[in-house]
Amino acid sequence: PLHTTFYNYHIMSVNRSWYRVSDEVSGAIIPDALCNIVSAPLPSPTPPIPTHAWNASNTMCAICPNNTEVHVYKVDGNKWELEHVLKEHTQLVACLAWAPLTDKLLSISHDRNGFVWQRPGGKGPWEPVLVVLRLNRAALCGQWSPSERKFAVGSGAKNICVCFYEPDNNWWVSKHMKKKHSSSVLDVAWHPNNFLLASCSSDNRCRVYSACIKDADDMAAAKSVLGNAESFGDILLEIDCAGGWCQSVSWSPSGSSLAVVSQDSSLHYVLGLDGSASGCARPADSLRLSSMPFQALVFLSETKLVAAGHDMVPVLFEMDSTHKFVPTKYLTGADKDRPAKQESRFNAAQVFFKSKTDKGMNTEAEDEGPLGPHLNVITCIRKISEKKFSTSGLDGKLIIWDL
Repeated sequence: PLHTTFYNYHIMSVNRSWYRVSDEVSGAIIPDALCNIVSAPLPSPTPPIPTHAWNASNTMCAICPNNTEVHVYKVDGNKWELEHVLKEHTQLVACLAWAPLTDKLLSISHDRNGFVWQRPGGKGPWEPVLVVLRLNRAALCGQWSPSERKFAVGSGAKNICVCFYEPDNNWWVSKHMKKKHSSSVLDVAWHPNNFLLASCSSDNRCRVYSACIKDADDMAAAKSVLGNAESFGDILLEIDCAGGWCQSVSWSPSGSSLAVVSQDSSLHYVLGLDGSASGCARPADSLRLSSMPFQALVFLSETKLVAAGHDMVPVLFEMDSTHKFVPTKYLTGADKDRPAKQESRFNAAQVFFKSKTDKGMNTEAEDEGPLGPHLNVITCIRKISEKKFSTSGLDGKLIIWDL
C-alpha cells in the first residue's frame, strides 16, 4: 500500500482482494471471507473533497478542498506536487470535469457561474474563460460532451444548460432545455454519440434528452441518428424512480446501457439502447439493495459498474448470465485483526430481538466504525481505466482503487 500525504490531503493507492457478495437476504451484501487488508490510518482533520477530476494521461489531478478554489496537482508516480491554485469562484465549487482531448478544465460552482480553464500551448498559468449560464440558482453538476465542443450543466434552478463556445466574445454561452425537471438537476451524462444527454433530478426522474446544437454539432449526422427527434430538448426516455430522488447517472462506454442510482438505495438501468431516438423506448430494470443510498456511480466496462455513497465503500456490480446487474463485490478493507462477520443480517436481527425479549438487554455488537479506508460519505467517483477508478468524499481522502 502507498500512503502519500500532500499538504492536508491523503492520497492512497490500494491493491485489494475483495469480499464476495451473498444475496442470502434480499439484496444484502454480506462478506463471507476475510480479504487481504490494507489499513487506512486515521487522518488528521482535513476538508472534504466533494469533487475531483483527472487529465487524459492521469498525470494531473484537480480537486476542490470544499471551498471556492480549485487545486491542480502534478502526479509523478508516488509524488504529488501542487502546481496551481485556481481562484475565480466566490462560492463552493460543486463539480470539476477535465476534457481529455483539448485539456480544458471545467469548474462549476454554487455562485451560479462556470469557468473553462485552459493553458495556451499546454504550459504556463491557467487562463479562465467565462461560461454565461444565466441561472438564478446554484450550478450543481457538469460534464463535457465526447466531441468537447459543448458541455452540459445541471442546476438548482431545475434547468439544464448546454454550453458552446462563442469566439466573437470569447466566452461560452448556454442554451436551456425548455422541458425542465420539477426540481434540482443533480447529475448529467453524455451518450458517446454526442447527441443524447441523460440527466437525473431530485424530482425522482431520470431523463434522456436530444441535445443537438447547430453551432456545435453536425446536424446531418444528428438527423441520421435521431431522425425527427433532433429538436433540442426533446425527451426520448424517462425513468421514474418513485422511491427517492435520483443521485447519479452514467452511460456504458458504448452507450448501450444507462444506469442511475436513487436515494431509496436502488439501482435502475436500461439495456439494449442503440443511441437512436426510437431505440430509447425500452423498459427499465430496478434492483433494490439493503445498503445505504449511493451518491455516485460510473461504468467501468459494458458489464461492470461501480457505485458508492453513504456506506463509505464502493460496490461492484456485474452483469450476470441473464443480463441483469447484480452486486458481486463489496470493495472494502478492514484491519487484519478484525474478523469477517459470517452471520447474515437476518440472523443478527434475530439475536438482537431475542436478547431484548429474554434479558431486557441490548447485546448488539459494538460499532466497529467504517469498513473501508473512507471515513465518511463518498461523493465522487472517476474512472481511470477498466480496472482502476478513484473516489473522494467528505473525509478529505482521495483513494485510487486498482482491481
